[in-house]
Amino acid sequence: MSSNLKKFEVSCPRCGVGKEISVPESLFVDKKFGTVKIKVPKGVVCEEHNFIVFISTKGNVIGYDIIDASVSLDQKDKLPIDLISLTLDELIDAFGFNCVAGFIHAKLFDYDSRIIRNEETSLNIEQLNELFDRLIPVEYRNSNVIIDEEFDSYVFPNPNYFYTMTKQEYSNAFLINNRKLVIQVPWHSQIDFEKSILSNALGKTDKNDQLKYLALYIKQFLSDVEFTISLLENAKGINEKELTKKLKEKLIVSTINRNRIVLIKEFISRRISKDLGKKIRN
Repeated sequence: MSSNLKKFEVSCPRCGVGKEISVPESLFVDKKFGTVKIKVPKGVVCEEHNFIVFISTKGNVIGYDIIDASVSLDQKDKLPIDLISLTLDELIDAFGFNCVAGFIHAKLFDYDSRIIRNEETSLNIEQLNELFDRLIPVEYRNSNVIIDEEFDSYVFPNPNYFYTMTKQEYSNAFLINNRKLVIQVPWHSQIDFEKSILSNALGKTDKNDQLKYLALYIKQFLSDVEFTISLLENAKGINEKELTKKLKEKLIVSTINRNRIVLIKEFISRRISKDLGKKIRN
């Protein structure tokens, strides 16, 4: 007798390629709490990487882990000592594609963010903050910095209990651990923009220029934001269709679609003015 299947949209934590996978419903039947761990072999979602996806008993994808054939999953991951000199490839290798995309979103849209690390993992948090701050123009940097939270496995032998406590204490923060697993996201929107610009930057041949291109894509988005603000300041309001038309006329090389408009509205509402953001009508 064949098992019923549940479908989930997942993304490779290494390269960001996304695809729908089917998971047997029976895996969730007897599990009342915690997470279901699904191993995704190479070729199922992307052609290059194996990875693990963690799904809550409520059916939500809550994080990922990377499978490295040369390293046991039970061993402690070591982060690079000199973070400030990492290329984009190396940064993603250290923290995971989805975690890097999340940090960019948190920095850009002014969310708290924290890394939960075990006591044996050292992390130069100042360098990590400087690396992400460099991607954003000075005038748009904010006081929200990435903070590291040390997880003591001797005090908390069950990491899920510690994660639950941390999520309750920092309910509005983006949380990851040092195993490239996203523990919590405080936003409701998708971060397709961040994933897209990461993928585009990774596609550049010269690895030393990838972070420069990433910063350029962010600057282009902020240019769209600034142009939109100039329109809103002198108008009672504007609908999304008209705003899309005006942005396309002004910014010939930019890719303007409804997702871009939604993102611009979110940025203006969070970073500039809620009242100004409300002027963008559906």
